[in-house]
Amino acid sequence: MKQSYFKLLSIFALSFNVNAASYDCTGQLNLTEQAICSSKALNLLDEQLSDYYSAHLAVLQNTEKSDLISNQQKWIRKRNHNCQTNVDCLAVVYAARIEQLSLIPDNIETTNSTFAHRPALDSFNVEKQCDFSNITLSADLAVYAGGAYSGHKTNYQIDESGHMATVFDVAINSPDVPVALILGAYEPSIWNIKWTQDTKIAAVYAMGYHKQIVAGLASNTPVVLTSSREMPKCQNNFYISAKTLDKINPLSMHLFNKKVSLVTFAKNAKLGFGNAFDQKTEFFTNAASTLEKHVDHSLPLAGKAGIEQLMARGDIRPYNKKDIEKWVKLKSNQLNEDLPPVSGMDVSSRYKPKHIGYGYVILKKITIPAGLFGGNRVTFFLNENVPYPGGSLGHSDLYDFNTLKCHGSLCNI
Repeated sequence: MKQSYFKLLSIFALSFNVNAASYDCTGQLNLTEQAICSSKALNLLDEQLSDYYSAHLAVLQNTEKSDLISNQQKWIRKRNHNCQTNVDCLAVVYAARIEQLSLIPDNIETTNSTFAHRPALDSFNVEKQCDFSNITLSADLAVYAGGAYSGHKTNYQIDESGHMATVFDVAINSPDVPVALILGAYEPSIWNIKWTQDTKIAAVYAMGYHKQIVAGLASNTPVVLTSSREMPKCQNNFYISAKTLDKINPLSMHLFNKKVSLVTFAKNAKLGFGNAFDQKTEFFTNAASTLEKHVDHSLPLAGKAGIEQLMARGDIRPYNKKDIEKWVKLKSNQLNEDLPPVSGMDVSSRYKPKHIGYGYVILKKITIPAGLFGGNRVTFFLNENVPYPGGSLGHSDLYDFNTLKCHGSLCNI
């Protein structure tokens, strides 16, 4: 939390004897501590500083925690020496220290998922900001690339492509050299990153046709995210597969000035990079950067879960025979075709919707769930006086009672 020094200094008109929040003002105090205890303004600042300091200690690991304690002790000694009993001086140094500690550090914690990886012995010998030209990379940097068409499907959306988000688990074990990653998928994907304790992740480049998100990294790790559907977009947007091997080394040379050490294709939405590890290996991830933080909760759930969500809200209902009869009658009246009778056939059936399978009537304004492709496709009937829905139909069809038009890929089949 940033505060102006002027505002902090102005509150010293309220000074009188109070107890400071972070230590006992009735004990044996040095001159600086006495000055803090005698000022309400400094008391408030000392309490605020103590809260931020405690918040940092709660999330840091052993080494980082020891460093913070040591730095705080050095700051106290410097505060006492430079300011002594000068109230204005104390206000300035407190304001500066509070600003330093106001950004809570990443909550790096051990993951509870298991992951096994044994890298292949052979490699491949193939020849906004869209690069990492603003950072200095180590000469011994190892570059790894990996991905697939999609990861593990979820019920969430991270964009408005009409595709459900997929998730990849990425584990890195490289205690000896820093690592840069090139990740690529077609579907909108979230890459959950985890690493062993001594692994240093220098940079991550994630690309795809749809939106890509990297989660789990420390917040100061440089990341470039690019997709063909977003602007601005970088020139390289492809998912990593055997068909795109020829593109990987040129991209790595452009980004990191060196070729890729190894390419790995995701299996069961999991990728492992670096040295071999097994299910007993301890990994860490940034618990403050999770899938939930990146999901757009303003959008409905995806696929069948999204349909069930709309049903539970009363926004849609299952279709029935009367809905089909209604469509046939209205469509027949609209076209008013002069058709000859056909032996053994009700000619009005030519207007009957086809390929229905699962069908639903839209009763209210909705956004169509993402991921209604393949086996998830459904047929919608839009009730009269109900606005046309947002979102993407995917492979689904929609019969609009307002316009008597069919929208979708199978309408004319």
